[in-house]
Amino acid sequence: MRSAVRENALQCAFGKRKGHVEKATVLENIPFTIEPVRVLREMRIPRAASLDEIEERPLAEAIRRAIERGYTLVRGRGVYRSFKLEGVAGNTVRGAGTDDLFTGAHMVKLLGGCDRATLLACTIGPELEAEVERLSQAGELTESYALEMVGGLMADYMAERVDERIEADIRRAGYGRTMRFSPGYGDWELSHQPRALRLVEAERIGIRLTETNIMLPRKSVSAIIGWKRSQE
Repeated sequence: MRSAVRENALQCAFGKRKGHVEKATVLENIPFTIEPVRVLREMRIPRAASLDEIEERPLAEAIRRAIERGYTLVRGRGVYRSFKLEGVAGNTVRGAGTDDLFTGAHMVKLLGGCDRATLLACTIGPELEAEVERLSQAGELTESYALEMVGGLMADYMAERVDERIEADIRRAGYGRTMRFSPGYGDWELSHQPRALRLVEAERIGIRLTETNIMLPRKSVSAIIGWKRSQE
């Protein structure tokens, strides 16, 4: 009975599907807030709860300026796409249109008990990275480093926001969720990155790959989330 309810929820959430592969959902201009305390944690400054508590005032002011720059330079964009999974074959979780993308012990452990999986990609865009480089070339190393840390934090922030949208779809359809897992971790090799990004249509938000499978802009995140079957 629950399986039927779950399938009805999926139909409501996604409508008619072709080959159990959803259309990609693109998120533009994701709203954001840059919290100073999170920037401090990103910079490994654990004892200060605010910029005012940093004794080195030049550093505190550099961080403050980095945050201000971040508000003008960050453009959050995301994309995600869901796939029906068809079961485990050896060390690969098969899915509609995914071939051997989900290969390895970590993928089997993560997705083996899932009916669906959602690929995601997000980025803050190239403008902040360009400013980091400009500051570095100008010899403003503290300013460059602080802005680099803001960029890393905001890339993770955008991943969290896209994750929340996906989780809402998952919960609405009556499923639980797995952790978010990215190519290059465990035995899900970085060599899977090109196919993952093609499937999620990451080029629609301006993400491309280097020859070594590093994403550009560098402040970008890609990952997979599984839809776990709840206890019947």
